[in-house]
Amino acid sequence: MPSRIRYCCCSRRVVAAWLYHRTGYLLHLKNYASPAQTSATILPGQEGDDGVRMDGKVIVITGANSGIGKELATYVAAKGAKLYMLCRSAGRAEEAKEEIIQLTSNENVKVLLADVGELSQVRKVADEIKLLETKIDCLVCNAGVLLNERQVSSEGLEATLASHLIGGSYLLPKLLLPLLEQSEDPRVIFVSSGGMYNTKFPSWDVAMSTADPSKYNGNMAYAYAKRGQVLLAQRWTRDFPKIVWLSAHPGWAATLAVDAAYGDQKKYLEPMRSTWQGAEGIAWLMSTERTNLQSGAFYLDREPQRKHLAGAFFSEGTFTKNTDQEVDDMMEHLKEVAGI
Repeated sequence: MPSRIRYCCCSRRVVAAWLYHRTGYLLHLKNYASPAQTSATILPGQEGDDGVRMDGKVIVITGANSGIGKELATYVAAKGAKLYMLCRSAGRAEEAKEEIIQLTSNENVKVLLADVGELSQVRKVADEIKLLETKIDCLVCNAGVLLNERQVSSEGLEATLASHLIGGSYLLPKLLLPLLEQSEDPRVIFVSSGGMYNTKFPSWDVAMSTADPSKYNGNMAYAYAKRGQVLLAQRWTRDFPKIVWLSAHPGWAATLAVDAAYGDQKKYLEPMRSTWQGAEGIAWLMSTERTNLQSGAFYLDREPQRKHLAGAFFSEGTFTKNTDQEVDDMMEHLKEVAGI
């Protein structure tokens, strides 16, 4: 049975989880400095429009056929962007694409097929994008699997880490750097999770669960990958300063992934955010002025959050902090495994 707090905080911090529920979103919404839409499908000029325009922007979103990814895809299509939906399933992706076109009247939507946990497929789809475009304005790394039992990719990599971090957040942006750097205002967003508050990034053999596969813990594998995304955004802010690198938490949103992971235990996450309420803050990260953003930060509902929490009062903790050397080691292993 999955943990009640799989994607949030460890038990001593669970009292803060209300911030990730619908209650927290509605509270944060009251403090927004600019308008927020109540739906991803509102077109420019319609009632409730937030005033955003994305004509001429090229957007790539992984895992765009359902959940948070689909909401973000619908939003940018409604705003006039050229959208690439990078998905694993051709059937589900094409169905979602047709729905988005119908809802937004934007025909400039294309499906690209790849399992981001398979590095060979990531390389292939990156080459395909390079043939189609001369720039990318925003890449959203959203795809990944949620598993209770250990699985490995065809390349022998633990599937959770491979999809969320190695292929989906490290290799894909690395391969697309030349196109991102051609944009006037490039940004990359890693859809992370409050689950990363459970841990720092461990040694590589622990992250890959190779030391003792029999002790695999799906909750922790997910947390390692999500902490890795936060560290990646922070490190690449230093290494590639032209690009805005962000990680973000959607809160507890009603998605198929949560249904699959929790089943009947989903009741412990109520009142959940709608899928759009989970995606809305990330949509703002994609579209707001660069001056409103803090590169390398971890966001929830348009605001940077602490990356480490400790104690009953959620002060800045140290247990989940990685040293510079530990981050160096993570980056070296990512480079080696990705073959860059």
